Amino acid sequence: MIWFLVPLAILIFAWLWPLLWYAAVQGRVECTIASERRECEAGEGVPVEIDVINRSFVPLPFVEVRVRLPEGLSFHPSVQRPDLCVITRVWIKSRARIRVQVYGVRRGPQILSDVSVVGHEGFGLAIRPLARASNAVWLAIRPARRASHAHLPFRMLQGLRAAPRALVADETWVRGVRPYQYGDPVRHIDWRATARLGDLVVKQFFPTAQRQFLVILNAQVSEPHWLRYHREAFEALCDELSAWADRLHRGGAEVLFATNASVSLRRLKSAPDRITPSALRSLLAHAHPYAAYGLEVLLLPVLRAPDAYPGELILFSSWESARQAAVLRQLERMGKAVHVVRPKLREDGGESDGHHDLLHRI
Repeated sequence: MIWFLVPLAILIFAWLWPLLWYAAVQGRVECTIASERRECEAGEGVPVEIDVINRSFVPLPFVEVRVRLPEGLSFHPSVQRPDLCVITRVWIKSRARIRVQVYGVRRGPQILSDVSVVGHEGFGLAIRPLARASNAVWLAIRPARRASHAHLPFRMLQGLRAAPRALVADETWVRGVRPYQYGDPVRHIDWRATARLGDLVVKQFFPTAQRQFLVILNAQVSEPHWLRYHREAFEALCDELSAWADRLHRGGAEVLFATNASVSLRRLKSAPDRITPSALRSLLAHAHPYAAYGLEVLLLPVLRAPDAYPGELILFSSWESARQAAVLRQLERMGKAVHVVRPKLREDGGESDGHHDLLHRI
């Protein structure tokens, strides 16, 4: 008689065991994610740690950690690979730590929070969700470094006529050294400092004239400013701005920067202030393609107190309203040298000026 009860007991145990196991671990499994880095370059790997903590009195023999990255991150430096599954086990009152490398593939702030944990009792009878990530990791991707081949707006006003003026480095006055960047002349390499420091460095010279530029990044693409946004144009402007800032810095110019783009985890850069190329790239890493206010908020102070700002203004913009265009023309009549940089958008037939392309898209 007892032999007939053994198969019945096995069936009852197989039916009850997953329920009892899940009841024992439900609400007692935690998942946290952490990273020591907050900013990185495009294509640079950032280590991310995922902890699965078991606070129950039963083991977790099979645990699957599923990670889904946002659009701007990938698990491969050059190929878009947003999904990852890792299988592990967690014993009683212990934790399992998973270390992965995350790569930035697009400029801007990214939030890593889509991490889920599923598992079963060891026999695979029922796979149940165990936990989700209780926190999030913020990663900011800086614009990619590239050389700018654009001609800088070097000119001065002589009466009613704009005359070109060259800003060149005086090679008889050495200001210091800095790390080598792509496009630097070979004759400017300081070989003694390179041998002493172990890295390739070039000489920095005093310019023939100290110049200041007011640089403005405009994220507005419609009126009112909050109605629409254009991510592709804003990304192209950030790339152009980063390259221009490096070139201006190499030429010895001083940059005052302001923008109406919303910035995460930072204060809005509405008032023009001096900024270095590295600090500018760090700020652009946290910038969103959304305008916090209209461009006129940045232009009207220059119009009211023109002597308090540099005489040369570089506007990185893909769209201006009729009122804003009138303010720019008025600044030119007041003696300001206004230079507008448009985004270069990739189209099927090649590059195009984003100003006209944007008008059709919105």
